Amino acid sequence: MAARPQQHMSPEQAATDRLAKIAELATLVEASSVAPATVATVEPAPVTLAAFAPAALPRTARVRRLVEQRARRSERRVQSRRLVKLGAALAAVLVAGGGMLTNASGAPGAYDPLANSVRAVAGAPALGPGTGLRLNANVVDIVARPQGDGYWLTAADGGVFGFGAAHFYGSAARQRLAAPVVGIASTPSGNGYWLAAADGGVFAYGDAPFEGSILSRSFTTLAPIVAIAPTPSGHGYWLTAADGGVFGFGDAQFEGAATAVHHGAPIVAMAATPSGFGYYELAADGGVFAFGDARFEGASVDGTHVATGIVLGPNGHGYQVVRSDGSVVGFGGPASVPAPIDLSWSQHPTVGIAAAHQGAWLATSYSPPPPPPVQDLSQDPFLKCTRGHESDSAGGYRARSSDGLYHGAYQFLQSTWNNTARAMGRNDLVGVDPANASPHDQDEVALYLFHHAGAAPWGGRCAGMG
Repeated sequence: MAARPQQHMSPEQAATDRLAKIAELATLVEASSVAPATVATVEPAPVTLAAFAPAALPRTARVRRLVEQRARRSERRVQSRRLVKLGAALAAVLVAGGGMLTNASGAPGAYDPLANSVRAVAGAPALGPGTGLRLNANVVDIVARPQGDGYWLTAADGGVFGFGAAHFYGSAARQRLAAPVVGIASTPSGNGYWLAAADGGVFAYGDAPFEGSILSRSFTTLAPIVAIAPTPSGHGYWLTAADGGVFGFGDAQFEGAATAVHHGAPIVAMAATPSGFGYYELAADGGVFAFGDARFEGASVDGTHVATGIVLGPNGHGYQVVRSDGSVVGFGGPASVPAPIDLSWSQHPTVGIAAAHQGAWLATSYSPPPPPPVQDLSQDPFLKCTRGHESDSAGGYRARSSDGLYHGAYQFLQSTWNNTARAMGRNDLVGVDPANASPHDQDEVALYLFHHAGAAPWGGRCAGMG
């Protein structure tokens, strides 16, 4: 006889089936309180009850309690499964764009609310984020949908974040990239985009077709790729390099490159004309280079500002150049926008511009403030005095005693050096020959020892110099 095929039920269906059986049993027992003789003809009832309750159970109230308890437990299990599914879905949403962190702006332990954000100017709607995104890597570019109703930000790790009507179609954040992502371009439909990496890699998402990359063709470039611009058909794109080189893919035709002309600063951005038969290259000093049917409308090279992005004006007439301080300079029609009053703009420089129906959106990144200058400990009076006695005439920071026991500018025994380094928390110096350590490290270890043990390790000399 063939085996009966198993019927698989979901956990919810199984729970419901068990409850139905228990309820049926409770009905039988409840009937027994009215007509015991009827129940006596139902032989399985006592056996079934024993499977669900303790031996002294057969009372209607207890069975009802059992039914209620099992119902509550089953409902809790169902709700728990639903919460797990909801949590998994929420986690997928959070990491879809590249992974958000509790640390700020790619800089652990710091947070700048104006970094990795978007500022709407000249009448553009504010679509967010109003304060800085907390990201694994910093924002490097912004591009608007051609419809002007939303935009995407991309981060150096390939993360993509959509705002307004710009939907998420995928990102490179989960891939192991050989080089950081530097730019993003939208398809004509606004239902896809390309990412470009510094090594010439291209990643296509949504309805964006992959038409090739520096890595998949025989192109060679001596400078990193800095930007990508699409053709109006959506079947091609250009990549531009920091030296001005231009590389076309798909139906993107070569119309010239800034490598053929003198430019005093690296190329940082690119924009294509609506016809697809021309493009602009933007240099970091504000210089603009027009090729094909792109019309030169002017440039602003003042030796002070750093240009970071370029976008065409309405209907392709004129263009706007954004600078790192958040100012926008318009040429051939589009408006200029002054920089905001912001004394710390260099910590969250503007890195890109995208056109809205009216106005523009400016994307910021994050640039940590420079570390404080390293103090020149060598000029500390005690250290200068000690070196004068210990090593200035015997090799300085590379000095070694004649018996080979004492090394470096402060003639450390290896054991004393190791113990002091451990006490400082400089385990990287433990085991290092003092004479081979950098002068700054030798100064730091000696000064630490002096502050904690005085001049005694050096025979008390120079004690009054600290």
